[in-house]
Amino acid sequence: MLNFEPPLPGFTTWAAEGHGFGFGDATVSERVRGRVKRSVIVAVLERRVAADVLELIERKGAVAHLTYWTEPVDGFGQMQRTDPAPEKRDEKPEPQPNPEAKQ
Repeated sequence: MLNFEPPLPGFTTWAAEGHGFGFGDATVSERVRGRVKRSVIVAVLERRVAADVLELIERKGAVAHLTYWTEPVDGFGQMQRTDPAPEKRDEKPEPQPNPEAKQ
């Protein structure tokens, strides 16, 4: 997916474990554990682009037991700090005067 033309705007991957589709291709370790190693890829794409990507993967990079779904995304963005000042985590708080202390 890193070499797609035009390039994808970005995607996220993570490791997962599958519990379906049988264990015919599973390793001995996976059979003992009762689950197989899988990868999950998430990409937020326009519907047309998603269809093109799925077609390209099916044509050039089909993987056994590849499962996909599409769903609408109501919103997508990145959170930004509302306070432009950097946090001062390493600074100690200034001591507060003790009103009961005699001067």
